[in-house]
Amino acid sequence: CLPRLFQPRSCCRRLSVLQCVAVMAASLKDTRLDVDLEKVAPTNSPSAVSHHDLNTIAEKDDVASKGETSAPIGWTSFLASNREIVVLPLSLLILIIFTSVELDSKRPLASEGAAVLLITALWWFTEVLPLTITSLLPMVLYPMLGVASVKALSAKFFKGTTFLFVAGFFIGLAVERWDLHTRVVCTIVRRAGSRIELVIGGFMLSVWLLSMWISNTATILCMLPMAQAFLGSLPAGHERFQSCFLLAVGYAATIGGIATPVGTPTNGIFMSQFSEFWPEQGSFSFATFMLCATPLSFMLLLVVWLGFCSIFVWASKERIPVDQGIFEDMRAKLGKLTFEQIVVTADLTLLVVLWFTGSRINDFPGWRSVVFEDMNSAAVGLALTLPLFFVPCGARLPQAMQRCIGEDRCLSRAPGPIVPRNILDWPAIKDGFRWEILFVFGGGAIIADGTVRSGLAAWVAEQLASMAIGDYLFLISVTFVICFVTEVVSNMATLAIFGSIIATTASMKGLDPVKYLLGVCFASSFAFMLPMAGGPNMVVYSTGRVPVSTMAKFGVLLNCVAIFLGGSYVALVVPALLGPYQNLGAPIAG
Repeated sequence: CLPRLFQPRSCCRRLSVLQCVAVMAASLKDTRLDVDLEKVAPTNSPSAVSHHDLNTIAEKDDVASKGETSAPIGWTSFLASNREIVVLPLSLLILIIFTSVELDSKRPLASEGAAVLLITALWWFTEVLPLTITSLLPMVLYPMLGVASVKALSAKFFKGTTFLFVAGFFIGLAVERWDLHTRVVCTIVRRAGSRIELVIGGFMLSVWLLSMWISNTATILCMLPMAQAFLGSLPAGHERFQSCFLLAVGYAATIGGIATPVGTPTNGIFMSQFSEFWPEQGSFSFATFMLCATPLSFMLLLVVWLGFCSIFVWASKERIPVDQGIFEDMRAKLGKLTFEQIVVTADLTLLVVLWFTGSRINDFPGWRSVVFEDMNSAAVGLALTLPLFFVPCGARLPQAMQRCIGEDRCLSRAPGPIVPRNILDWPAIKDGFRWEILFVFGGGAIIADGTVRSGLAAWVAEQLASMAIGDYLFLISVTFVICFVTEVVSNMATLAIFGSIIATTASMKGLDPVKYLLGVCFASSFAFMLPMAGGPNMVVYSTGRVPVSTMAKFGVLLNCVAIFLGGSYVALVVPALLGPYQNLGAPIAG
């Protein structure tokens, strides 16, 4: 996309300033292939939209724009498409400078730690290589510079949190494969009645609930056909409503991911960093995370819904009609609840209950401490999802059992050319399994450990701790910086870079480091302003109904609300919810 910025003015004049910003963000983030489209619906899903599809749209538009001019492309365009020419020499320069100076005599490896952090951040920011590949870079640089051994780093690459997300991928893929998400959305929206504000709330609530457990992007992709059908039933003259409706639903998907440890990869990185920084505490409680995150997520959802209804419903003189027949037709096409949907619903319900009650909740020790003390949330997740590869689908059940369940519930219709045998079949879901995310998890864990181990986090924290700024204002400032950094840098990379530094700074200032780490985690998901800031943003933008200017205008407003609301919530409410995780001391490197 970036070469469009460097074509003659006859081509560029068509792009607004905000569009130019979005296009530049696209070149830097490369549509966040490994980050925000973390668990996109498998390619065999009827509603799947791949990166290739989105990129093809951009390429066709780019070709069309190039056809308008025969002027040669300048050297800036050449550098934009060959970023390694700039990034590699700059990386070498950083390495030479920081290995030649000593940042802190008390921490001799801090300079080397700074070199690795800056080079990795540079590669992540420019995406000179995919994030997946860049995540392996610290595994080379830290041993080479004497910061940590390969053996020590290897132990950090795959942690328990990694397997928690593997379990999350499996249950999400099961929900998508058997179209359970469509049934959830249809059921909630049908109950909303004919009041437009309740229909809007029904869409947003169902997307919010689903994105807690499956990918934000997969959720919005699977919901899109229903939303498009609803918008298509509206009379002419409501184009602005249609644009902002899609935007509000996209925001609901992003906000829903904040609520649970498996909702978005940044939450998984928080869980991993907590275990790394405070190993004596074990894993962070699944229930405590939800207790801290879900209220904030719901408040943000409520803000978006109230804001949308205030502008487009309650302040509008013209009432927008709702055709409930559309949802009735969708419900009729879905048919009865299938055997596979019943199995997946039961499995997911049991899994959520076991996750929530397995760890400590105030005086309740959790069932794991009594039954399986060495199990963690990841092991519980795999224990409930791996059997789905053995449970046969309805069509393979004995005839007597099919008659008992209902033969019309055992048709086992799944998308794709592969005939289903079990609830989960690896050949059918492997394309939707996001291995790349696991590598970025590992790279983030190594960066966090190396930043603390080298002493760099402590050195930076000393500089920041000297600032005469109170707890609340410091937290708001941190949230502000992280929120706008994550608009142009992947959310996982943002947390990996800033998490250890902010937590160490908070500890040195005599503040609660866990609270600040949680604040950085939340703020990393406050990406509402640009199409490339998150997967849901990109999906709704690709519909052609949401202009960049509209997304930027409402997105920057929501960013500001999220900064104030999120910062205030973390400062004033989270300490009362953290329980035993308060004031744990400075992060350590294991």
